[in-house]
Amino acid sequence: MDLTQGIRADELADGGMIAGNVGEDEVVLARSGDEFFAVSAHCTHYHGPLAEGRVDGDTIHCPWHHACFSLRSGSPLGAPAYRPLRVFRTIRDGETVRVSADPARIVILGGGAAGAFAAFELRRLGYRGSVTLLTREDRVPYDKPNLSKDYLAGRAPEDWIPLRGADEYAAENIELRLRATVEAIDTARSELRLADGETVAYDRLILAAGSSPRRLDAAIDPGSRVRYLRTWTDAEELLRATQSARRAVVIGASFIGLETAASLRELELEVTVVGTAARPLENVLGRECADFVRRVHESHGVRFRLGRRPVEITADAVVLDDGSREECDVVVAGIGVTPNLDLAASAGLTLDGGIVVDEFLQTSAPNVFAAGDVARFPHKGAHIRVEHWVAAGRQGQNAARNALGLRERFTAVPFFWSQHYDLVFAYAGHATRADDVQLFGSLDAHNAAAVIRDNGHIAAVATLFRDDVSLAVEAAMERDESDDAVLAMIQRAFQ
Repeated sequence: MDLTQGIRADELADGGMIAGNVGEDEVVLARSGDEFFAVSAHCTHYHGPLAEGRVDGDTIHCPWHHACFSLRSGSPLGAPAYRPLRVFRTIRDGETVRVSADPARIVILGGGAAGAFAAFELRRLGYRGSVTLLTREDRVPYDKPNLSKDYLAGRAPEDWIPLRGADEYAAENIELRLRATVEAIDTARSELRLADGETVAYDRLILAAGSSPRRLDAAIDPGSRVRYLRTWTDAEELLRATQSARRAVVIGASFIGLETAASLRELELEVTVVGTAARPLENVLGRECADFVRRVHESHGVRFRLGRRPVEITADAVVLDDGSREECDVVVAGIGVTPNLDLAASAGLTLDGGIVVDEFLQTSAPNVFAAGDVARFPHKGAHIRVEHWVAAGRQGQNAARNALGLRERFTAVPFFWSQHYDLVFAYAGHATRADDVQLFGSLDAHNAAAVIRDNGHIAAVATLFRDDVSLAVEAAMERDESDDAVLAMIQRAFQ
């Protein structure tokens, strides 16, 4: 039976299965409630005929040796299953259900967390078509958060930084193209044009172009050593600069700025942090947490110049807007990032401070998805854009699944962590402001949770050495539990 032609939905009872083909592939179509799933027809253990097995919810069981698989993802759930099933897209059109073949070519633009996780998710799902990952960088995708933390502090060797080795991309038949600059996206022709004139065609495109650091608007002497920290190359250059430096000025009292300050102190440089706000991180964590963060850094020897901005950077100093000078050998700017939207804009995609996507991370263009820093996605009744590495990876995986037609809503709660010396903050949720914060436990005792409300509702929870609370809050938020339930859970944890 050619399942691409479809069957009537009422031909398949709840829990029923039917074997057929999609092109040259043997496929089993299964029904669970009102949902229809299609996976490869034979068990990956001994090639047992799955259509003769059993469907239990969204799990399919092999009749021969009782291996079981997820109908949603194809993942093996129980031995002796050890390889995933291939998942096919099902389409419901009125009373007809049909199965679609996978796209032949999927291209991923961007080698950050979103792009890298997307590529391997496609292979994990058993996708056998062409996967091409294009990145402007000259090395394999890597663990970017580590650059301002252990790597910069000299504790993480270089072999910790790549997420996967080049051999792993080759083993999964993922075409990783380094130093590839895309100049244009033609959604009408479904192709990308590279800087060298080459065109790369796609059936599905995942845009994960990431972001770039904001540049200082101060006058900068060409002889000054101003560094930004966004890429592995940036981190290497900064490390080389510190070898002959004694004093550093970090411009920006953000997470990246403060993490950099902590790492530079561990390298025994004198460090001054310049920031425009009255307190570091007050807009993210609230006043009490901000004062604690400042005390921690000051106890390690960091000086703060807050409420100030740089107006000039000379070869040996940063001149502030009050006329004072902070002498230094190296300057690090960490004043935020901007999403890389030029390609999306020229391609005519809908933008609003990011690439607007729906709950499936689908953009306004057919067969084009977006993930990571560039994506503006639905969350709790609004569209938001976040710049968290974990969120980017999860979005990349979700975009990969939806590029294969699985139609899974992206519901993951934003999460990030920040390391300052031996302290680690974990942050679950998303708040646009932090002027309504309720603190539990003790920051000074390194046992605390800060409940952050936005417009009267719990929007995020930041914890200090309470991973149990952070994990529980993340799960509760994903279940969309009430504020009262979340608050009661936190109260019990600190009794």
